[in-house]
Amino acid sequence: MPAAPDRTHYRLLSVESQILADNLLGDPARRQLPVYLPPHYDREPERRFPVVYSLAGYGGWGAQKLAEKSFEEPLHLQLDRWMESGQLEPMILAFPDCFTRLGGAQYRNSPATGRYLDHLSQELVELVDSQLRTQAHRDYRGAMGHSSGGYGALLLGMERPDVFGHICSTAGDGYFELTYPLDLGKAFQQFSRFGGPAAFARQFLSKRQRGGNEFGAMSILAYAQAYSPDLAVPEIFCQLPFDLQTGELRAEVWQRWLACDPVRLCMERVGQLQSLHTLYLDAGTSDEWCLDVATRVLAERLRSLGVAHIHEEFDGGHMGCGWRIEASLGRISDSLRALSR
Repeated sequence: MPAAPDRTHYRLLSVESQILADNLLGDPARRQLPVYLPPHYDREPERRFPVVYSLAGYGGWGAQKLAEKSFEEPLHLQLDRWMESGQLEPMILAFPDCFTRLGGAQYRNSPATGRYLDHLSQELVELVDSQLRTQAHRDYRGAMGHSSGGYGALLLGMERPDVFGHICSTAGDGYFELTYPLDLGKAFQQFSRFGGPAAFARQFLSKRQRGGNEFGAMSILAYAQAYSPDLAVPEIFCQLPFDLQTGELRAEVWQRWLACDPVRLCMERVGQLQSLHTLYLDAGTSDEWCLDVATRVLAERLRSLGVAHIHEEFDGGHMGCGWRIEASLGRISDSLRALSR
């Protein structure tokens, strides 16, 4: 069994969100926010610290990242070691809960799910800055994440660079033409099997065991609520990008999805991206959803647009990428040191 910690590594904050109140999915407006405090926080009571927001992937929430795992050093001990040794600048890490009834909102503002972009960039930032000793400026605030969390970090960099000056994305969702179609087909099969998307969602939520294809179909439904919301559609509040009878892509809805793709969004947000102090992209070369390809395409777009960034690849797939937190935090730490010179 792991040894009991000799200090309080995490502080649990809570927020009664006005932004998420009365959302259509009935998700709770009260959210908890675990926050990691570096060893220096108690030792140096006059010091203020940068903050990095770590965003969970689809189906996850912040507190899951803190759970101890077999054969792995607990995250707080890794962070302590990196910061005590000087490998990383001492910083605060916050782990938001942006989970929804269908598994996630892609960190977007949507009438179907709620305004999660605003919740994160306004309410949570104000909460952390008001209750902890932070360097409350975009130059000392970052966002990072994996998969849908990487997508959310990129979105924050494009939409709220006034709040976040450092962005890291590991295998973030993108290049939808390549990375989403297989799951769209599987979602069509599942919805057909269960009598439509609303019936599928009801049965999914009532089950004790769920297969991978069911999980993938639910993710497509959640993405549709983020990318193509439509409150006139009962229960699911969104348009799906394929015909429910044949599975054929619906061009007008698919275009709404593509408009949310970072590969396309970046071309409209050049100035915002150029203002970032850190823009770091990485992905595993065996990613099961080909998000390494998506990351390569995004990196090439950024290069052609003159947006400074760092792009790296590693040997691995999409899952089990928690260890890449060291690389992302390292890039942010390098930028923070450059700012202090």
